[in-house]
Amino acid sequence: MQTLEHRKQLDGLRFLAFLGVFLVHTDITLFWWGSYGVSLFFVISGFLITRILIAYEDRPRWQVLRSFYARRALRIFPAYYLVLGVAAATVGIAYLWAFVLYVMNWGIFFYTWVQPDLADIAWDPVRTYGIHFWSLCVEEQFYLVFPLLFTFLRPGRARLCWLLAMWGASIGFRILFAVFLPKSMYGLIPLVCGEYLVAGAVGAVVFADTSRAAEWIRAAARRWMFPAGLALVVALFALFRPETPSIDHVMHPPHMQTALALGFLAMVLGLWQTDNRWLLAFFSYAPLRFLGKISYGLYLIHLFMWPLLDWLAARSSFMRELPPDAVRLGLTVLLATAMWHLVEAPILKLKARLPY
Repeated sequence: MQTLEHRKQLDGLRFLAFLGVFLVHTDITLFWWGSYGVSLFFVISGFLITRILIAYEDRPRWQVLRSFYARRALRIFPAYYLVLGVAAATVGIAYLWAFVLYVMNWGIFFYTWVQPDLADIAWDPVRTYGIHFWSLCVEEQFYLVFPLLFTFLRPGRARLCWLLAMWGASIGFRILFAVFLPKSMYGLIPLVCGEYLVAGAVGAVVFADTSRAAEWIRAAARRWMFPAGLALVVALFALFRPETPSIDHVMHPPHMQTALALGFLAMVLGLWQTDNRWLLAFFSYAPLRFLGKISYGLYLIHLFMWPLLDWLAARSSFMRELPPDAVRLGLTVLLATAMWHLVEAPILKLKARLPY
């Protein structure tokens, strides 16, 4: 069994991923690249979740799965349904059942398959919830299906080959959708964007391996993977800037995604393994770490704040005079901090009763 540990520098990376998403929602033309903070979140999730499954693979399979699902439910559901309930009670949400069941991403995909013209849903606050909550649906679908598949894969090269095959299948689905359904929002379904989650899983499996090749990869990660991955991501953003950034440009263009997944994976592995004191000092900076720790709440609440603040501004001259983006960010941090201390942290203490 490998040692399961928390490395605080990834918390700092989580916050920067959230900040990118927040910025793209303030000005999509200027900060279009921020939407790929979601992709970075996926890589981090795939890496960390797979590490958990590997760490306890010597325990009884069903015991591990039972504890995994119960602990994930404690982490995800209370905050999600609290924010969703408040949103439904204030600004209102159509198709609420789709949010409750975490299937809105599939609903948007099928809608844009049948009706490719997004003009009628692009900026409707009710529909905007669906478009921005899609990543949470993808994460939940990954948590539901991936552990079942992974725990039945035999450790060793066979497991890595299966994961690489899943990665290749995701690339294949992306190409098929790009050719035959180019106007559908196919990037919102796990068959396609799951490439980033599987990339993180591949990184976790390689890091857990004891072969000489894996040791070389860990040594490379310690020295140069983070700067190399960051350079690749920046270069891709410079080369493939969308001509007309829009709400559905994330996960497009198709030929950029695999290279971007590799860049993000190199960043995650490099930051996990690094001993560079400058990188560690920056990403482990206490305020940055705390904001990364509450990044799930930040992400949830900032999605809720946009239509709510617009609703308040329409009814208050005082609200209209304040800088809207600064107000949104400040209130998001304030409310996410309150939700962490009052809701999330107390509930997470129950995890002690659910050991693997």
